[in-house]
Amino acid sequence: MSKKLSNQTKLKRARDAGHSRKDLARAFGVSVSAIGRAERGQTSGKTFQAQIDQFTKLGKRAKESVVKGATSLPSAPAPKTQTARRGRERIPVIVTPLQKARGDLSELDKDTKVVVYVETADGTTHVLYARGGIEVDDMGDLEDAIAEQTGRQYRESVDWGDIVDIRVEEY
Repeated sequence: MSKKLSNQTKLKRARDAGHSRKDLARAFGVSVSAIGRAERGQTSGKTFQAQIDQFTKLGKRAKESVVKGATSLPSAPAPKTQTARRGRERIPVIVTPLQKARGDLSELDKDTKVVVYVETADGTTHVLYARGGIEVDDMGDLEDAIAEQTGRQYRESVDWGDIVDIRVEEY
């Protein structure tokens, strides 16, 4: 009577046949590190003993179809879907035109003169500080500066929900 092969030996033979740890892990429904630990003998591999036994009893073509994912082992758990692994979907960060303009201003030197273009939803563009520009340091808070200058130049208040884009360019 022949001696029963250990899980470690069975995994080693599967790896020698050209199957990667990732392929075996996907076929068995376990993690790649679990395959590696069992292969090195750090664990016995009892959690996926049935899958190893079924896989070693298969023929060459059947093993290939299991590794490719065309068929699955009856004892293997259902594969996890990609969305289940990721968890919650990340909500994209929305950058307002004001935040974008503040970022642009922060990149400029304090003594740089700038002109501010405020574009509204109806397509009009208000050019602020067009005559000579204003130094970044003299501007202070961008939101207050835009509101104040719009009132001065255009005699109207700023509807922040109506603003589509704010560009800050050097004078």
